[in-house]
Amino acid sequence: MSESGTPMDGSSSAATATVGAGAGMLAPIRDTVLSPLGPPSSAGPYGGVADPLSGGIDYRRVWHAFRRRWLPATALALTLGTLAGLLTFLFLPRGYEAVAWLRVRDKSGMYGVGGGRDNAEYEAYRKTQVQLIKSPFVLTSAIRRPGISALATLTEEEDPVGYLVRNVQVSAPMESEVVQVRMRGENAKEVTQIVNAVTNAYLTDVVNKEKSERLQRRDTLERKYKENMAEVRASLDTYNNLAKSLGTIDSAEVATQRSLLLDHLGTLRAQLNQTQRDLTLIDAELAIMDAKDRGEISLEQSVPEETVDALLLRDPEFAELRERLSAIEESMSYQTGRSARGGNDPAVKRLEAMRDAMVKRLEDRKEDLRPQIVAQLAMDSSTRRTGAAAESPIVLRMRREILSQQLEQTTKDFDRVATEVKALGAANADLMSRKQEIEQLMKVTDQMGVQLNATEIDVNMPNRVELIEEASVPEGSDDLFRTMLSGLAALAGLVLGGGTVVLFEYLRDRLSVPEEVSQRVGLRVIGTLPRISRSRRRPNDGHVAECVDGIRAVVSQTGRESPKAILVTSAVEHEGKTTFAAQLAASLARSGKRTLLLDGDLRHPNVHLALGLDLRAGLPELLRGEISADEVVQPTAIDGLFAVTGGACDYAAITALSRPESAAIIKGFRESFDTIVIDAGPVLAFADVLLLGQLSDLAIVATMRDVSRVPQVNSAVDRLRSVGIRVLGTVVNGVSDSAPRRLYASPAPV
Repeated sequence: MSESGTPMDGSSSAATATVGAGAGMLAPIRDTVLSPLGPPSSAGPYGGVADPLSGGIDYRRVWHAFRRRWLPATALALTLGTLAGLLTFLFLPRGYEAVAWLRVRDKSGMYGVGGGRDNAEYEAYRKTQVQLIKSPFVLTSAIRRPGISALATLTEEEDPVGYLVRNVQVSAPMESEVVQVRMRGENAKEVTQIVNAVTNAYLTDVVNKEKSERLQRRDTLERKYKENMAEVRASLDTYNNLAKSLGTIDSAEVATQRSLLLDHLGTLRAQLNQTQRDLTLIDAELAIMDAKDRGEISLEQSVPEETVDALLLRDPEFAELRERLSAIEESMSYQTGRSARGGNDPAVKRLEAMRDAMVKRLEDRKEDLRPQIVAQLAMDSSTRRTGAAAESPIVLRMRREILSQQLEQTTKDFDRVATEVKALGAANADLMSRKQEIEQLMKVTDQMGVQLNATEIDVNMPNRVELIEEASVPEGSDDLFRTMLSGLAALAGLVLGGGTVVLFEYLRDRLSVPEEVSQRVGLRVIGTLPRISRSRRRPNDGHVAECVDGIRAVVSQTGRESPKAILVTSAVEHEGKTTFAAQLAASLARSGKRTLLLDGDLRHPNVHLALGLDLRAGLPELLRGEISADEVVQPTAIDGLFAVTGGACDYAAITALSRPESAAIIKGFRESFDTIVIDAGPVLAFADVLLLGQLSDLAIVATMRDVSRVPQVNSAVDRLRSVGIRVLGTVVNGVSDSAPRRLYASPAPV
């Protein structure tokens, strides 16, 4: 064990071992410097777990953080508090403070409108006024007022406007309509004059100017309203004149009239089409008659071929010849399909000749009957003609003259009605357009009238900002105020200084009490060890031995059989694992078990320091096969306790841990000793401990109160369990050694 504040860990300590010949007790190893073979892997700031602040503030941990760092926290708090108080008292401007009071009204209260305050509008307006009071425009106007620029407070400044920006304070307390304009200075009269000048400049150049702008806006709106009213009247006159010309102001009635004219226009268009068709027929009939008279068209040419073919079918002989022709063609088709020679069959040839002869007879019969048919059709046509076709050419020409005159008159009527329809449609569209324009213009004018009435009310209302009280010359100084501010600054410095140190210590999340391991890590606490006192007056060797014996009893009773190989490790260095491993091995030896303490921390061997042995060939040489197991085992000053030291480690020895030979070595030690205690390296630093842990029956994680960090311990346990290593629990080192009662004093082992 180590003294308070001295970490106990086999990974970075050396010692002188003060061992009683028969005491069976081991002295702690002290700090020394051992160079590692390689840089250890660095863990995250919280060991890879959640932020310590994520679950809220644990006030017990805050207290323990202050307990660990009370001296630097107190020193820094006193230093910062003293500096903050002195600097505030020395550099806070001394003098007097003048205050002017303004009131910023809510708009709903001014107009007497119910429904509550519009907080968003009011806050925006009030913040705007606060910024305007400190604007360079207002401050420049205040300086230009008579007598202000000549004040000594301002003449001493190179930039008077900048000085006022820094020193004039404008505050607007929440949930109130009050705005304060204040300033501090050594000359009470000049400070008062400056505050009043700033206030009056703001009221004149901002508040009153805003009212002038409202008046100007009212006049502009009124002028535009009158112009719109005149335009509405002119549009109404034009609309009425147009309606008078149409005979109605109803656009639907105008549309009805236009619909009737469209119907009449359709009738005229139908008459024109019929007259044109009649004229075309008469002209065609006259042209045919003239062609016949001139001999350009014969009687036979005037008869259609289809008519002649239809009349031929009425002749019995012609019909009989057609039937015979059909019978011959049917026989040809049947014979062609039946004969293997097809069209070359003699019977088919004969039928073809008969078919050709029958076709020739049909043509001859047709030529014989055609003149008779044409003559008969001409006779029938002359007897059946009626109407224009039956009239003489003179009558047809008279009728054509009458139809031409009728066509001319109908065309004139059609053009007249079409012109009226077009004019009526344009007038109706103009009427509707003017009506819509008048309605839109009247709507806009009505809205302008509403705005004009609201503006008139707004103009007649008082200003939203009014002066409640001008600044008066202050009578008393501010010594008490400065003292109070200095005290508050000192208090803030105390809290900031001490709180910063405590916060940093709190964030490191160190182990404060043994109960935290079971509560926050979920790991069983199998025992605690006190700080080993080096004082000759009050040695605590007996108490330490008794604590280790208690731990040994817990370990021995684990499971049905006592574990043969016990791995002792820690999350990181400086957590007392080597000292605890040596004390546990000594306790097992005192209980009568043949015990071997194996230094498995190849990179930082310290077992030889705890036992007072020389560092000679040990486990690395055994792993490399340079010596035998019997040669590496050394006896110690404690009966029944043997040790295998670290030896000279290299890369070959480290890689040999993962080979099957390492398991054979541990197996040989199991057969030669009752119990093996392996002092392994830190879990989060190297993978050596995981290899040794798989060769052990169980593992014990050593922690150090006020040194070990809970997230790192949690990560180490998770890492051991992830490879199947059984973690029995943890031993918390460095627990406060309260003096035992007299009746239960712990005797030193003999």
